[in-house]
Amino acid sequence: MRRAVFGCWIGVVAGCAGGAGGGGPSGKPAPDTGAPPPEDTGPAPCGDAGGALPSGLETLTTGRENPQATVRDIDFRTGGEDLNDTLLHEAVRFDLPRPARIYGYSVWYGHLPAGGPADLLPVALWPDFGHNGFDFQPWAPLAVGTRCLGELSTDGWSDYVLAEPFEVAQPGLVYVGHTREGLDGAAWAFDTATVRSDGACAEWADCSSALNLPLADDASYYNGTSFPLQYSFLVRLHVEWTAEADPAQRVFVDTAVIDVDADGDGALDPLVLGGRAAWADYDGDGWEDVLTGGTLLRNLGAGVFTDVTAESGVAAAAARSGGVWGDMDNDGDPDLLVFAEALNATETLFRNEGDGTFSDVSEAAGLVDVNGTDDCGDPVANVHRPTAAAAWWDIDGDGWLDLTMANFICWSSGSTYADTVFRNRGDGSFEDWSEARGFSGLERAGRALGPADADGDGDVDLLVGNYRLQANFFYANGGDGTVIEAAREAGLRGTESLQGTTRYYGHTIGISWGDLDNDGDLDVVTGNLAHPRFFDFSDKTQILLNDGAGSFTDRQGDWSDHAGDAGLRYQETHSVPALADFDHDGVLDLALSAVYPGRPSELYWGRGDGTFAWEAMDAGLEETNGWGLSVADHDNDGDVDLAASRALWDNRRAEGAWAQVRVVGAAGCNRMGLGATVRVEAGGVRHTRVVSGGNGQGGQDSAVIHVGLGTAEVVDRIAVRCPGQAEVVVEGPLAVGERWWVGSDGRVEAGWSPPAWARGAAR
Repeated sequence: MRRAVFGCWIGVVAGCAGGAGGGGPSGKPAPDTGAPPPEDTGPAPCGDAGGALPSGLETLTTGRENPQATVRDIDFRTGGEDLNDTLLHEAVRFDLPRPARIYGYSVWYGHLPAGGPADLLPVALWPDFGHNGFDFQPWAPLAVGTRCLGELSTDGWSDYVLAEPFEVAQPGLVYVGHTREGLDGAAWAFDTATVRSDGACAEWADCSSALNLPLADDASYYNGTSFPLQYSFLVRLHVEWTAEADPAQRVFVDTAVIDVDADGDGALDPLVLGGRAAWADYDGDGWEDVLTGGTLLRNLGAGVFTDVTAESGVAAAAARSGGVWGDMDNDGDPDLLVFAEALNATETLFRNEGDGTFSDVSEAAGLVDVNGTDDCGDPVANVHRPTAAAAWWDIDGDGWLDLTMANFICWSSGSTYADTVFRNRGDGSFEDWSEARGFSGLERAGRALGPADADGDGDVDLLVGNYRLQANFFYANGGDGTVIEAAREAGLRGTESLQGTTRYYGHTIGISWGDLDNDGDLDVVTGNLAHPRFFDFSDKTQILLNDGAGSFTDRQGDWSDHAGDAGLRYQETHSVPALADFDHDGVLDLALSAVYPGRPSELYWGRGDGTFAWEAMDAGLEETNGWGLSVADHDNDGDVDLAASRALWDNRRAEGAWAQVRVVGAAGCNRMGLGATVRVEAGGVRHTRVVSGGNGQGGQDSAVIHVGLGTAEVVDRIAVRCPGQAEVVVEGPLAVGERWWVGSDGRVEAGWSPPAWARGAAR
């Protein structure tokens, strides 16, 4: 066998950082790196994994049947140190598309150690660790098979038959792996032809073999260093499929189209969305329109959209990252702020003219977000702070929507930027409140904004999600135009991990508010990216329950089992959460996106107590490398649909009763009702929601509040509380299955389109 030089793994590991930054802690106890203990290997000697496999199984394979080399023939070097003679784990990933029963696996050894013929060689089935395609959990085997050394050879396949088949209940990843004990340890064979001609593992599907060096960088990285291998180990997995996907059971289906036939096949083309989606009925026709990335799509109804970016006057938005809707002048028409996650483009404010067109009023408004501290290496071109998210909210309760922009990062230097806050004067212009009125001037990597009346005192507070393992901000509104940064006191800054003298928190990307346990106050989900190598000190996605007094408890709890006690599974690149009652059982459910290729978005069914059940088999949410999520009933069929990075997913699972509420602000309340708290009572259950002015990573849910009501037959009452206003209660009975337009002055009317009194400025 020839000796190869393996030189890509260091670059692979560095590339997987995805700009996460932040150094690791020191002094961490060494992880458990040994092979599975003897008690896990089943009966001995030689009898537990040498039997015959049942007939009729499907065999999943990796690698070509051309064994040429092992890791003994590769130079592993880092910092000048030869790692070839160190402890390592060899593994192969298998992507199971549906539930299965695993009976065993076959491996081809390229080298066997010296030893007695009765010495046991275990091969394990290992669980996934973070769904990045190359990290696994050798310390927590799902099942273990053993063979005696005397039964094995390097001339063919060695079958390992599990004493009991292992059941995989949901689609997902499993790994077949073993521990190589130094240079003379057992080593698997692979073909020296790389998976790709360039020898890289650039995409998810390129490489399924992986190595873990548990003692490499163990002072910095949790469980050492893992990386994909550009060669394929010869490994087979023997499975029996235990369930088939039923298209009729899918929760989400991609059906929306755009009114063009670019390929000339006689059918309208599928609708493809950008990384962020913000919803509003900008033309008042009763159909929710969407800004996705820099494209404005008008909803024509029945799942058909048309691109009106150019004709509407917002063509400048095409060079921007996303936007949020807010009626800044209270004339009844949603206006649009578009922002750019770039240093060479500024924000643009478009005024809705009420006739389907927009005018650029940025200069008159005085919105200036100039880079004042770090030019990211180019003082001429990089003159604006990169904005990752924006939100409209009424800070001072005067009935005019104010604006905050979360400013992000210079990736080349790692420097970050202070956020910007603008107060609406009510005359079309804004004044800069950044670093004033209690707003922090600290330069942090702002990436998500979530305004809501978190403490239930009648004014709107703001949660700011910060990236780079930095603490989040929480601005508790004083009700007089001032705020207090109270993230620590409220329990919203993230979970602190002290490593030496450095305090680490999380990489927060998305925020979603909702009453997860139907107790009448708003809870919150923060989506956090958390790399496996920083697992022990980086915040994972948090489920934060409100105790009713404005402080929050992390229901996620201990992630040491990589599942969390709220029922969420650990996935490395969680990004943006979206809360909605997708099945109409009266409890909020959770959709959660994940970034990077191959990483799937997820659907969790709410249980009504702040915990969730993962739905993978029938979710239908075929969204990988997702980003922003937002919700709206785009087709007016009475259920809430989901906009993701690639597609608009139509909901097909909702079965129970429902009601919708659209808040219309009167005097003293912003016309669009953003930031209002809405309570819908039906069947003895009180459902609490907030009208979104922005919900993390630059997305925005529809201003139409959608509530699932289970078996309720009528709505008993609807209560609306606008920022700075007294609560208005509309007594029932009101019909279910209706969209109710509720004014902050007590007027109420049903219908898909806005009634006459809800159009135009407040009268």
